[in-house]
Amino acid sequence: MSRLRLIFSFRRLVHSFAYFGATLAAIAVFVLVLMLAESAVYLLTGQPVSVWAMVIAAVSAAFGFAPLVQSMQRALDHLFFRHQLDTLAAIRQLGAGDLAQMPLQDIETALLERICKVSHRRYVALDERNRPDGEWYAFPANAPMIDAYPDEGVHEAYDLCLELPDATGDAYLWLGPRLDSWPMDSEERASLKSLARFAAMSLEHARLTHQQAEAARLDSLSRVTKQLHSHDLKNRLHDLSFLAHHLGSGKLDEEDVVRMLTAIRKVTGRMQTLMQRMNDPNAPVELTIKPVDLVEMLKRSVRDRLWPESITISDDYQILPAVAGDSDQLQGVFENLYDNAVQSMQRQGEIHIETRVVKNSANEEVAEVRVSDQGCGMTPEFLKNRLFRLFATSKSNGLGVGLYLSRRIVTAHGGNITAQSEGPGKGSTFIVQLPLWQSQLVE
Repeated sequence: MSRLRLIFSFRRLVHSFAYFGATLAAIAVFVLVLMLAESAVYLLTGQPVSVWAMVIAAVSAAFGFAPLVQSMQRALDHLFFRHQLDTLAAIRQLGAGDLAQMPLQDIETALLERICKVSHRRYVALDERNRPDGEWYAFPANAPMIDAYPDEGVHEAYDLCLELPDATGDAYLWLGPRLDSWPMDSEERASLKSLARFAAMSLEHARLTHQQAEAARLDSLSRVTKQLHSHDLKNRLHDLSFLAHHLGSGKLDEEDVVRMLTAIRKVTGRMQTLMQRMNDPNAPVELTIKPVDLVEMLKRSVRDRLWPESITISDDYQILPAVAGDSDQLQGVFENLYDNAVQSMQRQGEIHIETRVVKNSANEEVAEVRVSDQGCGMTPEFLKNRLFRLFATSKSNGLGVGLYLSRRIVTAHGGNITAQSEGPGKGSTFIVQLPLWQSQLVE
């Protein structure tokens, strides 16, 4: 106890020296400012002595005295009491803002390491064993462990135990001895309590941030799973179930069996394409360009597809020259447009398919395909700002991947895909324009 009094007496003496030095500095400032002010007044008025000069010098010395005392005290503390805690500086050094960016398993250790550094302690520990799923954390890892919370929060291996605010249970911050082995005064104890409260809030913020991120990832996974179940894969599985039922009926002739097997291969191929799409929507689009009879491809895709009973197909096919394209990739684009149309109409209504030759914005002849539905439609804002963007969808259970990929495929062909809608509830029309094979040869 006598040593503690000796240390505190020495510190008060040092701070008194700071006041003495600041007083001398303030007097020097007063004299300097007085001389400058007298010179300025004399030049302006011709009077050798002025009350205004005295006032200016006194105000300057008074305003500079307190900051000077504080600066000198901090400098002397840093010189003689290097391990004295500065609460504001310590809070800044905690760097709580980047805790949330660390891996979840590293947050507690990182925070304790910073507390250990700013409070100049040999070791620190965090005891959350009374919380649900709580643990004992320490820095360094070999810091003494307390088996149970001791009476009155006192332990021989630690200087201080601070209770942390926690709604889910008791939590305690244990602070080991100071590096210089000096005892604490009441000022440092109060500063450590403030630091502990801030550290507890920082830790809670970092954990909540990770929980929110985890919830967002789970929500994304849920959306993907819901999309796969309710849309693409569900449709494909329904197709396979339908085909398996007919194959197992025993009422098909050989030609029908061959046709059914061909349909099964097409369905499984679509499922493989879907999984590739979901694996990496931004993967490069690789094309095998050949002349494609677009009308025949559309007719075949409509004929081979297993449509819901309440869906009807109307068409207006005009004869088209061959287009330059990859038939498999293009069929995937139109299959996606069919899927979207069926889903937007809730599996009942009419889909209209139309082909013609038009001139594009560059005044070049291109093949155009229009796929129209009577579904939910789209708002002008969605058409302008969100359509064809990754994960953007106007459907409640859509994922927003298919149209994004469709545009990438059409663009890779040198074509264009757009959409029109008169508004919600008024259906949509998707327009695909593709270059002609002959024009490709001319180029």
